[in-house]
Amino acid sequence: MQSITILSNILIKSLFFSIIFLTTLFAEPSIIIKNNEKIENFKIFVYEDKTNKLSIEDIKAIDGFKITNNNISNGFTNSNFWYKLSITNKSTQKIEPYLKMTESILDKIDFYILSNNIVIKHKKAGVGYFEKNLSNKLERAYIKVELEKDETKTIYIKISSLYPMFNSFQLMDKTSMDTFEHNYKTIYAFLIGSLLSLALYNLMIFFYTRDKSYIYYVLYSISFIIWQTSMSGLYPFNRFLDANFYYLIGASIPALVAFLCFFTNSILDIKSISKRFYFLLNFIGFFYLILTFWSILNFKPAILIMNATTSFILPLLIYVGYKSYIKGNKIAIFYLIAQGSFLSMATLFSFSSFGFLEYSLLSRHGIIVGSFIEMILFSLALAYRIKLLEEEKIIIIEKAKDELEIKVKKRTQELEESKKRFEILANKDYLSDLYNRRALFEISDKLISLTKREKTEISLLLFDLDKFKNINDTYGHKIGDEVIKTFAKLLKEKRRKSDIAARIGGEEFAILLPTTKLKDAYNIAEKIRKETEQLQIEDNRLNINFTVSCGVVSLENETKFDALLVKADKKLYEAKRAGRNRVCY
Repeated sequence: MQSITILSNILIKSLFFSIIFLTTLFAEPSIIIKNNEKIENFKIFVYEDKTNKLSIEDIKAIDGFKITNNNISNGFTNSNFWYKLSITNKSTQKIEPYLKMTESILDKIDFYILSNNIVIKHKKAGVGYFEKNLSNKLERAYIKVELEKDETKTIYIKISSLYPMFNSFQLMDKTSMDTFEHNYKTIYAFLIGSLLSLALYNLMIFFYTRDKSYIYYVLYSISFIIWQTSMSGLYPFNRFLDANFYYLIGASIPALVAFLCFFTNSILDIKSISKRFYFLLNFIGFFYLILTFWSILNFKPAILIMNATTSFILPLLIYVGYKSYIKGNKIAIFYLIAQGSFLSMATLFSFSSFGFLEYSLLSRHGIIVGSFIEMILFSLALAYRIKLLEEEKIIIIEKAKDELEIKVKKRTQELEESKKRFEILANKDYLSDLYNRRALFEISDKLISLTKREKTEISLLLFDLDKFKNINDTYGHKIGDEVIKTFAKLLKEKRRKSDIAARIGGEEFAILLPTTKLKDAYNIAEKIRKETEQLQIEDNRLNINFTVSCGVVSLENETKFDALLVKADKKLYEAKRAGRNRVCY
């Protein structure tokens, strides 16, 4: 008997808990408000209307609602979504809570407030309800719910959107709503203002440097700023003429991807690393520019294509940055960190946009923080690029300076060598390759002065080719030149290292003999005369002989070479008068 009683109690308790569970399972989400409090997390009913034809009266009779969180993420969809919740006032007085949506970008939103299953209030909001040719204000949609003590009202919300349908419902009083708006706009104004300042700063640098990297950065920044400002309903994109004009702003989304690709190519100098990646990024950039114009004409397909392809483009940019880094590009480290921070937040945003991830503060607003970090790092990369370019410029200047110094040194050396050659040529007789008259005078005066100081001997031999004019007239000047060359060669062979041999006239030659007495000088001259008799010049099988006369003198009281030369010329004249081919001293 006792066992039966225990079993009965267990069955009763099980039935009780089952009833409670089933009641909870099929009960409508109901929010109980005890005062004007802010409620950010609650359950809500949702129903997808794929026909887009259901009215409020139709939807009231439908039982196919499902329970979900107040953070919605339905991705891109053609369906209308209906949401339903009940609010009960359990406070001691009348309250006026606001049901507010955290995002402003939705096409059409219809709020219906029901009391006792009768619609008592209908409010329209969203871009799709903008009136044409009028100034329309864009704001986060909301509706005020007036609740008497212990009163319950049901709210239906119908949403359709060309943009991704992700948002959040929140309940708050008027003060909390105003605070939310103020904080939202303040934070975004700071972030957007900072990005705009960076863009303007780099625009000024572009005007100064004309470097394409800066204008791509500016265009990328402006595109991102337009996108986020319009999406957040901030000034000046909180007022539009109509819905079509507003969707033109969506063209900024593919534009920012295009300019990011161009910026990557430019700042990382991808062309020098891989022409394949360079042309690939250019192709992607121009493809997204086409999407930019397409989105103006037909927004939704263009954005769907962009969202589908962007998932692959950002990792590609990371890989290209890595390739640049391993090739030694120092700027790539800034780029990789920047893209890493943006990619992580953009991935969350993209997943939430497509409905793969629940809407949250991080998935929605993380992208603006990631982009803020990215653009600061991009700006630092551009600044660092200036530093690298300056360093490269200094290296190039130093290298050019060194090369110039080497060239100047080489040129100076060449000039000095040329000068020496010219000096030699200036002192040499080109035909005989002996010293000329000017050189002989310069050298001889110095030797005479030295001889006087050291009280030594010095002698002079003055030669003249006999009947040289007849040789020229008979055999021609060519043979005459050969005679001069042949005799000059003999003088060079017979002279000592200290002797100075020169051609001082047409057929006149002189040899200055330092530390040589008159008698010794005579012997040298006589030896040269005799060997000259044996020389022959061949011309058309003829053997031409020539002779030479010589005057020999030594230094006595003379102090200048010209005086010594005059004395030698007199002795030469004696030799000529005596019959030529002889030496007189």
